[in-house]
Amino acid sequence: MRLPYRNKKTTLWVMLGIVVVTMFLFKFTELRPICFFRDEAVPGSGLSGQQSSAMMRGDAKYVEGDSQKVYSYSRDMPLIFIGGVPRSGTTLMRAMLDAHPDVRCGQETRVIPRILQLRSHWLKSEKESLRLVEAGITKEVMNSAIAQFCLEIIAKHGDPAPRLCNKDPLTLKMGTYVIELFPNAKFLFMVRDGRATVHSIISRKVTITGFDLTSYRQCMQKWNHAIEVMHDQCKEIGKERCMMVYYEQLVLHPEEWMRKILEFLDVPWNDSVLHHEEFINKPNGVPLSKVERSSDQVIKPVNLEALSKWVGNIPEDVVRDMADIAPMLSVLGYDPFANPPDYGKPDAWVADNTSKLKANRRLWENKAKEVLKMSPHQQQNANANANAEEEEDNINETFAPGNSNIISSNNNNQFKHNNKDTNNHNTNDGDDDDDDGIPMQQQQQLEGKRSQPYPMDGINLQYQDDINGDIIITNNNKKKNNNDNMLQHQDEQHFNNELRAAPSNDMHRKKKLLDVATIRQLNKENENK
Repeated sequence: MRLPYRNKKTTLWVMLGIVVVTMFLFKFTELRPICFFRDEAVPGSGLSGQQSSAMMRGDAKYVEGDSQKVYSYSRDMPLIFIGGVPRSGTTLMRAMLDAHPDVRCGQETRVIPRILQLRSHWLKSEKESLRLVEAGITKEVMNSAIAQFCLEIIAKHGDPAPRLCNKDPLTLKMGTYVIELFPNAKFLFMVRDGRATVHSIISRKVTITGFDLTSYRQCMQKWNHAIEVMHDQCKEIGKERCMMVYYEQLVLHPEEWMRKILEFLDVPWNDSVLHHEEFINKPNGVPLSKVERSSDQVIKPVNLEALSKWVGNIPEDVVRDMADIAPMLSVLGYDPFANPPDYGKPDAWVADNTSKLKANRRLWENKAKEVLKMSPHQQQNANANANAEEEEDNINETFAPGNSNIISSNNNNQFKHNNKDTNNHNTNDGDDDDDDGIPMQQQQQLEGKRSQPYPMDGINLQYQDDINGDIIITNNNKKKNNNDNMLQHQDEQHFNNELRAAPSNDMHRKKKLLDVATIRQLNKENENK
């Protein structure tokens, strides 16, 4: 009797052990099934544990939505990228796609084109490239890291959806590399009459590094170069991966073009894309940023108001020389001599939308103010961001490729630096829509501040030279001369004065100055070697 009893007892213990081991494997290894052991909130996702959880299984990752439905995302997924020169209809395009229940684009991230550009800076410097290789950071390692970074941003900065989309317009400047990172991705290249784009940039005071908002001629030249780079990228990517979408045709014939676009993207048709204004800031709808310049426009239905606003506002001498200033107008099919041009006849319902908007202009203005209204806490954050953005502008403008004759004021001395980039993939025509993140009121305040010397300009200047000097020297094939040494000596004197003048209780500033001094010393030792 005891033997069968002992056998049963042993069997029970063995079964219990198997259950415990199985639960351990499911809980803490990749063998775990997706439907069990949901994680808590995803760090940085902005969603609670009940709303969203991210899980990883091999190379694939998963995001769970409000309905407990799980969406996978990986480098092989068919991402959608919207590119083009700023003020070319990219926000309208993403709003119309956001209205589709299967697509989520969301607001501009701004960080994705910057990380792609940073990689371009590294690779253009032979010295920096050698350092990366010696450190074991191969092309495959870097591509994998950048792809995962971009993918996490795209997947988690908004609600989960079957199809994810990114609208950072300048990403198209590195379009071929993006396709290398995401082989199944597709681009929508937004194209708009350059005269309308430039007029919008100037009239709405959209500051883009390299664009002189006081000169239509210079801005048209910058637009021409930027659109040429993107056009070449789109051609290299190929028609099966990059579709040119003309802004004028999109607003004249929305249904016709949205059907073409959705077919190109392999997304089923849905009438909601024609009525994006009905889904503004609604769950799984069209989220708007309170600080993006186009938000006050995309709350309106598709209309014709912006098509020909530029007519009569461009100086006569620029109009006369337009064909020479911007030859890409003709390449893209626009008539550089037509003022106004004939873009075509609109669909009846679009013309009706435009008439209703004009008749109820004040109503839509109030609606825009309501949508973009900030809380006191948001206003405080915006003020802080404005200050940070001002410093960021100084850095970008000083070392932006394609920018020349940037003047930094330091101890009443003005140092001019010329740096022209010969690499089309990293041109700075439209490098950063730097004031896009600042409300209009803060931007007006900053206009006065920017004309004053930034107290740390000298230190920032030298620090940035240390980091980016390889890039600057490599692109210009120039060596430092006696003048550079003299400037460096003057800058060191200014630095020492700053260090001595720093208040004894200002530990943060002293630490920053000492960190810069350490970096300089290390760079000098490397140069001596």
